[in-house]
Amino acid sequence: MTLNKAFALRISKLLIKNNMTKYRLEKASGLTHSALRYIFNEVNNDVKFSTICKVANAFNMTLEEFFDDDLFKLENLEFD
Repeated sequence: MTLNKAFALRISKLLIKNNMTKYRLEKASGLTHSALRYIFNEVNNDVKFSTICKVANAFNMTLEEFFDDDLFKLENLEFD
């Protein structure tokens, strides 16, 4: 799976876990609706580090906590 796909799936899990809407995530992270839509529709191949930081911060998580998921195990990710 691509990093972008893993990122989108992780966000989806956290939205459910935190009973949070995408709209609330947009407001808490400062990401635009378009940016979040691009993530979920896998329009971009690479996720910006700043975007990851904004999302982790919106969930009140450290980067370590955000990446602490099997989705991000190297054997589960595809690299070009």
